Amino acid sequence: MKKVTYRDLYDFNFLSDVSYSPDGKHAIFARQKACPKKNGYKSYVWMLDVETGEASALTYGGDEKGAKWLDNDTIVFTSGRNKAKDAKTPSTDYFKLSIREGGEASPFFSIPERAISMEDLGDGKFLLAIIKHCEGKEERPDDEAMDGRDLLVFDEIYFWFNGQGVRNKLRNSLVIFDTKTGKYKQISKKYTNVAGAAVSPDKKKILFTGTTYENMSTREGALFLYDVETGKTRTIVKQDKYAVGAPCFMGNDKAFFTINDMEYNGKNSRFCTLDVESGEWEPMEVWADAEPGGAVGTDCNLGGGQNKKFYNGRLYMTKSVWGSSHLVVLNDDGSQETVIGTEGSINAFDIANGKVLMTAMRGRDLIEIYSYDLETGEEKRVTTFNKEYKDTHSVVDPEYFTFKDRDGVELDGWVLKPVGYKPGKKYPAILEMHGGPKAIFGSVFHHEMQILANMGYFVFWTNPRGSDGRGSEFAAMTGNLGGIDFNDFMDFTDEVLRRYSDIDEKRVGICGGSYGGFMCNWMIGHTDRYAAAASQRSISNYLTKSLTTDIGYNHNMSQLATDPWHGFDTVWNTSPLKNGHLAKTPTLFIQSDEDYRCWMSDALQMFSALKLNGVDSKVVLFHGENHELSRSGKPENRITRLTEICEWFEKYVKPVKK
Repeated sequence: MKKVTYRDLYDFNFLSDVSYSPDGKHAIFARQKACPKKNGYKSYVWMLDVETGEASALTYGGDEKGAKWLDNDTIVFTSGRNKAKDAKTPSTDYFKLSIREGGEASPFFSIPERAISMEDLGDGKFLLAIIKHCEGKEERPDDEAMDGRDLLVFDEIYFWFNGQGVRNKLRNSLVIFDTKTGKYKQISKKYTNVAGAAVSPDKKKILFTGTTYENMSTREGALFLYDVETGKTRTIVKQDKYAVGAPCFMGNDKAFFTINDMEYNGKNSRFCTLDVESGEWEPMEVWADAEPGGAVGTDCNLGGGQNKKFYNGRLYMTKSVWGSSHLVVLNDDGSQETVIGTEGSINAFDIANGKVLMTAMRGRDLIEIYSYDLETGEEKRVTTFNKEYKDTHSVVDPEYFTFKDRDGVELDGWVLKPVGYKPGKKYPAILEMHGGPKAIFGSVFHHEMQILANMGYFVFWTNPRGSDGRGSEFAAMTGNLGGIDFNDFMDFTDEVLRRYSDIDEKRVGICGGSYGGFMCNWMIGHTDRYAAAASQRSISNYLTKSLTTDIGYNHNMSQLATDPWHGFDTVWNTSPLKNGHLAKTPTLFIQSDEDYRCWMSDALQMFSALKLNGVDSKVVLFHGENHELSRSGKPENRITRLTEICEWFEKYVKPVKK
């Protein structure tokens, strides 16, 4: 068997955005591959014949995205195939292709804006979400100086957003584009930043959520209902109390959405129903205490897809449950029933003719498309894009267990044994910590973890308090950051060392990104038990985190339940930098200079603290990358990142051969 290595990234297939044709006889999905020549990703549209299970490529250009069904025979997608490489003005070109006739796709329509989503409204009209300057100025590419001046002007917050660049005065706006006239009409207010939208089955109503602001975005949002025939908009939920999300029609007369009163950070939303005709809404009787759309964290997933579907009178959705993502169905009172509870992760799905098609990760496999029969309960793997890789490489099965922490709370845990493991021999180990903290790790394939196991390390991970999949009380971390979660990681390390006596307790490293990077920084200032740390896209100082990042002024201040002026002691006491002078652990900092979620100042501050106190440390700063480096960054940068992490652990964690 071949070892799992850094450059295996180029062997992986990433599948996403699966959707049935209207008659359910075919399905389309996106297939992406990392490309060494372009140091990026090529994206293709593929088709699945549902009856035969045969999958075939529909496009070959390598930049086809966002494919949707126009009818049973035709798909529409975006592509830059006809766009000049030096084009300065934003535009989006749509093409259509017959699945019956094949051949080349033909131009369909273009809009002189950056479109980010598209839904068919019939009669040649489409609902588009576009990125638009709310005061009518010409939009330029991300981070290019505005108005021809060599500077950027910020006069609102948030002023930038991770993965989107500078966002000052830009809004995600909803427009209806008429292909007959080549013109569009904006249906969202000019200062409204749209978060989500849904079209009714009869295409007469549009339900959307968004936040309207001119100076500072808020966590509170509103819900709007637009009538396509009259052109009138009704405000269903005002922007004064709730965060509003997940709009979805349940037929033409009823709709679903979520509200969250944000009583505390980590609290799950309430599920609500809307009477479309009257505009009256109410929370469901039973609080599901879960968010729709949960998935398991991994560095081997690209793209997205549908995570809610109203089918045959019932609403289906994905949901995080401990270390897995399940498919559940919502009852009229708000309670849920598990439809697919298989261990692993369901990332996106669609339903037609009693069959679920889903992009999912099962066992040691990378992502594939699976089918599930709602009547018989039979699940089958439909595609085998990644089968050869799994069959020819030493992919390790994680071992699972549960344990109780010092407070009697049951937690889950997974352990990868090193490839070639021999009982009685001492091995180094790495504790991996996920981001969030409201996220989850599980049993699914994780490239970074498999590389470490193939290099001779035990690898172990858990979902501490603050994680998703266990309800709001478990996820609540307001005022507890660096407290109960730190205890859980320490207790988990103790439990793993007790269960796996072949781990050398003096050769254990820690690794994590985002919230996991916060924990790395926190742990090195509060314990000396770990031999080395790899802290990625991290947080060290909540004073700067709160005031320089896209979610700092609302999400992070909410986590702390205060701000730097009214609760300086709380903000500083929760900052790992406070104990930076006590750290003795050699630490690697992985950071991106366009990470607007965890700005690079925090990594540099912690690095400086360690250097000033004589601790060996290193910063690897990636230019042009953002918070998603490990998951969707340029392939060569992702490989370099993995190389730097592993070489750091080879230097400080793996025992020296005698």
